[in-house]
Amino acid sequence: MRLFARKALLPSGWQQEVCVEIAGDVITGLSRSTQADYSVDLLVPGLFDLHNHGGDGYDAGQRSLSDLRRFLDAMFACGVTDMLMTLSTGDPAKLRDDLQFVREAMRLQQDGKLGGTRIQGVHMEGPFLSPKRPGAMVASQLLMPDIDRFQSLFGTSLDLIREVTLAPELPGAAALAAWLQNQGIRVQAGHTDASYEQACEAFAAGFDSVCHTFNASRGIHHREPGVLTAALLDPSVFCEAICDLNHLHPAIIRLIYQAKGPDRMLLVSDSTMPTHCPDGVYQAANHPVIVKNGVKRTPEGALSGGSCYLDQSVRNLAALQIPLDDVFNMASRTPAARMRLLRLGSIRIGQLAHLAGYSDDLAPALSVCGEGQVAVS
Repeated sequence: MRLFARKALLPSGWQQEVCVEIAGDVITGLSRSTQADYSVDLLVPGLFDLHNHGGDGYDAGQRSLSDLRRFLDAMFACGVTDMLMTLSTGDPAKLRDDLQFVREAMRLQQDGKLGGTRIQGVHMEGPFLSPKRPGAMVASQLLMPDIDRFQSLFGTSLDLIREVTLAPELPGAAALAAWLQNQGIRVQAGHTDASYEQACEAFAAGFDSVCHTFNASRGIHHREPGVLTAALLDPSVFCEAICDLNHLHPAIIRLIYQAKGPDRMLLVSDSTMPTHCPDGVYQAANHPVIVKNGVKRTPEGALSGGSCYLDQSVRNLAALQIPLDDVFNMASRTPAARMRLLRLGSIRIGQLAHLAGYSDDLAPALSVCGEGQVAVS
């Protein structure tokens, strides 16, 4: 199969008139040929969402294969080829069942029986979070970090879990984080009230990222800089950013971008079940969610999940005049690199052919996961 792009985002930057040759699931050639099965204005590595709880009526905590299929197909059509299914804090027994459902979904994808966005594993957002910064989480379901507790709850799913968000200032967090890292699981700070000093210690000990930066965390004060200042100043730390323009003011988005750059800023959706659904009242991630004018809030008024998928985040950042190559890299190359999935996130020979095509105005046009899965928008 051949894809022709008027412009393609290669590791070296934008290149004019590129034909990508694909055999099976792999990119096998790059040329200037204009003879192709599909043509697009812009071709980029497929978008990779590290923080996504669902959408189009599907919640990551529900075990409905038909609803999951609809969600994965809808997101794939937007150019999101890969994701981490993100599970929120909830009843531990239910979370164990949810993990096994994700395992089954991944098995079906490996067998070619379930299409759409590829699930690359699980992001556990909790339950070891600060009760002072619950965000939209149910505070009564939060737990104190403990290695034995984690093993008893989730020990049978360590091969699925790629990332855990936890509050580094909690007693036991440092020991749990070290243990998780020894299992090959990435650890990020989130829903945290950590001081600057506590955050610096955590980053030095292997916490490598901050969950939805500036949301559900201690803010910045000129005499108490807090976790956010520590994250923005540490060149090794990644920062998630929800760029739906509800969670972050455009000036804050620019601040994160200028501080971290495209190699450490991660575009995430934090999408939840009501994304792409009409305004109304929904049950999502263990609590009621009120959607008004597309913005999701708890009954108490807290924001409750992002309002769009990553393709809209890309358009939002492009409108802020952030260079388009950086925007796409923050939504593809950088998340793949953080997860150490080295065959994703770039267009070059030998890489997996997880690709997204867009029109010049950044409307989705083509999504590809190898020869066997192509969606034309």
